[in-house]
Amino acid sequence: MIYKVVILCVLLAVASGYQIKSQHKKHDACLITCSGWTEPGKGFQKEGSNDAYVDASMVHCGFIDTPVIVSSIHGGGYHWTASGGSAIYKPTRDSFRIYLRHALGSYTQATTHAWYIEYIAVGYVC
Repeated sequence: MIYKVVILCVLLAVASGYQIKSQHKKHDACLITCSGWTEPGKGFQKEGSNDAYVDASMVHCGFIDTPVIVSSIHGGGYHWTASGGSAIYKPTRDSFRIYLRHALGSYTQATTHAWYIEYIAVGYVC
C-alpha cells in the first residue's frame, strides 16, 4: 500500500513541476527509488516513559545526498495506536530516525508486537 501512495505522490509532484534540488548537477538517470525496513521488534531504544526510537539504515541504497523519505510503521499488533511512524528525524544519505509514542510505552509495545519501519526513499546515486 505504501508503494502506491509514494508513486501517487511522486507522480503528482512531477506533474506540478516539483524537482528535487541539490547542490550538485544531477541527471535523471542517477535518480533511484530504494526501499527497506528495520528488523521487526529489534533496534528500538527507550526514550522516556512512553517513547522509543529506531534508526533505519539506507546504506544499501548508495545515495550521495539526503534523499526524500516516506515511512510507515508495521507490526504484529497495536502499531495503529502509535504515533510518529511517518515523522523522519536526522535524515542523512545513509540513515534516518523515527521516534514513536504509545500510551502503554513504545519500547514495550514495539518489542512485544514486533513493530518495524518500512520506507521508500528517492534520491541520487551519481
